Amino acid sequence: MTLAPRARAQAIAARRGGRHTLAVPLALRLAAKIAERPWDAFLRDPTQLANGLRDLLDAVGPDGVPVTVPSVLTEERDARLDAALEATRRLRVTVGDNAVLVAVLDPDPGLIDTVRAFLDAGIDGVVLHGDVPAADARTIGNVTRFHRAMAHVLGPGSSGLPGAEAVALDAPVAKTGLVLTDGEVPDGTPVPLVQDWVGGVRS
Repeated sequence: MTLAPRARAQAIAARRGGRHTLAVPLALRLAAKIAERPWDAFLRDPTQLANGLRDLLDAVGPDGVPVTVPSVLTEERDARLDAALEATRRLRVTVGDNAVLVAVLDPDPGLIDTVRAFLDAGIDGVVLHGDVPAADARTIGNVTRFHRAMAHVLGPGSSGLPGAEAVALDAPVAKTGLVLTDGEVPDGTPVPLVQDWVGGVRS
């Protein structure tokens, strides 16, 4: 019997073993395209963001979706962060255990507070992009465990947190654990290509 995505996320977070896989394409731009919403407005409006990510789940069938990625928060950070947090709260209610919600974040001076805010909103996992100070990594590891959520790093670093797998969109291979595309999925990407990536990662 295959566990629901959220149960798999909690098993991965608890490091309970097993060969659990969560395929999460970094496809925010594709979600905006599917929803036919302008990119900037999509990122500032929690209703558009939540609806677009639900459309992505319906169209592609991944195990989860990213509610934000590092490039999103380089401009209009406060408005976009608020929208991502509210969209997380709404999606947590509507998707239940059937999809995981992931925030991919760059380390910054407010990182721990941002992680706490996403955990309070109902996120299933945070992925830290780049090098994270060891003290911050320990704190994030502790607070995510308390919430039964995943904490991973993506890219080089010696933070002590486990690494998320990054798999190329055009060359999917079977992996276990939390698996992301090796970059953001462009908005013009054909939906079947992303579907094939999800299937390839899970196989």
